Amino acid sequence: MTHTVLCGDFAHYQDPDEEWEVPGFRTADAATEYARRFVRDQIEGLRGEYADAAELREAYLSFGEYAIAPGFELQAWLDHCIANPAARKADTDYQALDPNR
Repeated sequence: MTHTVLCGDFAHYQDPDEEWEVPGFRTADAATEYARRFVRDQIEGLRGEYADAAELREAYLSFGEYAIAPGFELQAWLDHCIANPAARKADTDYQALDPNR
């Protein structure tokens, strides 16, 4: 059994033409870690434009891309990412975890 991460664009939330799947994760934890890094990468990409935490949150929820994985709590992770900027490249390197690469 493998696990899949569903990704999409908040600007077109739940539009099937704007969602895609990343399949093939061997564990739920691996899928969740991919989702964490994916979301953190989105936050860090917006951080330079929005210094205020509330503005950064609003921008992400309006223009960012989301990830849904087993056991992944987006809102709690979003709060964490906004309060704690990424310290290492690995924090945002979701592509390194893609089982399809």
